[in-house]
Amino acid sequence: MDYCNGTMQLTDTDNSVVRLPAKFRTRGATVRKYPMKPSLNMKLRSEDYTEEADSALLSMRSCSSWILDAMAIDRICMRNRVAFDIWNEFSRLPYDTEFEGRNGTEGRFIELYINDQYRGIYCLTDRINRKLLNLKKYQEQTDGSVLVRGVLYKSGTMNIQNQNEPCYSEDSATCVVEWHNAWELSYPEEYGSAKVWQPLQDAILNGYNSDYVKRYFYLQNLADYQILVMALAISDNWGNKNRFFSIRNINKDINNPDPAESNRRKFVITPWDLDTSFGGHYEGEYYDGNYLDWPLDPIFNNAPYPYGPICADDEYLAILKQRWIEARRGAFSPSSIREKLERYRNLFLNSGAWQRMVDYYEKQNLRPLYVLDLSREISLINEWYQNRFRLIDACFGITDTEDGIEEIQNSKSEIQNDEIYDLAGRKVQGARCKGLGDSSNSQLSTFNSQLKKGVYIHRGKRISVR
Repeated sequence: MDYCNGTMQLTDTDNSVVRLPAKFRTRGATVRKYPMKPSLNMKLRSEDYTEEADSALLSMRSCSSWILDAMAIDRICMRNRVAFDIWNEFSRLPYDTEFEGRNGTEGRFIELYINDQYRGIYCLTDRINRKLLNLKKYQEQTDGSVLVRGVLYKSGTMNIQNQNEPCYSEDSATCVVEWHNAWELSYPEEYGSAKVWQPLQDAILNGYNSDYVKRYFYLQNLADYQILVMALAISDNWGNKNRFFSIRNINKDINNPDPAESNRRKFVITPWDLDTSFGGHYEGEYYDGNYLDWPLDPIFNNAPYPYGPICADDEYLAILKQRWIEARRGAFSPSSIREKLERYRNLFLNSGAWQRMVDYYEKQNLRPLYVLDLSREISLINEWYQNRFRLIDACFGITDTEDGIEEIQNSKSEIQNDEIYDLAGRKVQGARCKGLGDSSNSQLSTFNSQLKKGVYIHRGKRISVR
């Protein structure tokens, strides 16, 4: 729908009330299936609705554009928020911003009424935008033209129906870079052009080698995003959708000898729509102990750009492993994730919001997806993550000991012998690597012709069979 004028009224926990003019419209493809609980874009406006009006809602950063996330397919109404909380704790932008380098959304849970009709638990969140990522604002020139500097590309769109061939939308706000790889220009959306799209096209069409990726991307940012997707099994975000690419200033020279200047031309990845995390599914099919066990092999083989070329690079793989070692001790530890899930569970239950939502929708013919027993579901998800955590450890050859973390290649574990393991830590029967000291791809292929193409673990190191 188009934006329509309305009013936003927010009652805070101290019973103070904020009432502001705002424009609203529905957002996301989920709205078509769950119109009873629609997600909304909300833009705060001046009294006459002609200008933007920033406001700091519920102690979040001051801005005019907000999202009212319905979470209609998430049966626990918190996956996206928990995943972003983990991401914000673990990863930061590779440069300074006024928001401490935050590279994800911030949100607060609310109960929403639309035209005085109760709709249940929502999450009020800020947006991924130019201000958050500290992208350079476009400049109006004396000749009336506009110089675009910072850009924000969003992966995945249905604004162009035929995505079989590279093309632009009529207003150049959308671009199909290659077959079924379409992007939206989130900033500056009103100034799309071939020049503005050129950096993304160059990266995707010309960058299928690890040296190019190292030059145009921040490796730790890439590793952090891969850890997020791997650990929380977010298969819906590993492809041509649900991620942002941004560049602080497309006019900077990547070859500038001053790193501070050349880095302004590098890409940053920012996640988006994490509601299929923790074994979830975009149609909400997995619940009650049945969760998506997404295997790790597709993450390393046939991976989307830029991961396809970089996942075979030793330098990147070392960074990836080190980031997991740091993650598993902190934001991605089972205890840390359990605390986040249970904190929101307690908020929903102790406030009575969960029961109010369930009672309301149980009386309706059309309803979103949810579980009746939230405590049981959270407990089962915690069990799922503990198993997922062990799977990632096996992938990186890491185990826990009484003294802390011990890497398998430095221990006397059986994986130190000449046996081969897959990425789930399972022994590949009949596959051995006798006498190999460096586990090189060519030697491995010679001694293990029975192995399929893929990535394996030998002596605690990741090896590729091509």
